[in-house]
Amino acid sequence: MAKIIVIEIGKSIVGAVIKHLDRPYAVVSYPREVHISEFKKIVKEAYQKINDALSSDESDNEVWLVLSGPLALIFQLGQIIGTDMSNVKVLQYYNGEYHILPSITKDELE
Repeated sequence: MAKIIVIEIGKSIVGAVIKHLDRPYAVVSYPREVHISEFKKIVKEAYQKINDALSSDESDNEVWLVLSGPLALIFQLGQIIGTDMSNVKVLQYYNGEYHILPSITKDELE
């Protein structure tokens, strides 16, 4: 199974992740309102945990991201991750369960 990384800002979602998926490999947790000045630190922490999961010696190097937080912060994390990390998948909670979002390339948008 993939390594699950939970990024929860504003409210805790790790309980739902455990219930529906499994225990996460890592959690970035700020279950409170965060100030914009904290975004860089949080993105850095999340990026480091993703890199750690991808570079571990285990055979399964796929990472599933479960995100909850300010859209601007999540967008910044996406900018940093970019398309270089093709084995990072984002999950969305929908209709009572988590789903892996399909990848989108720039070519598909043209």
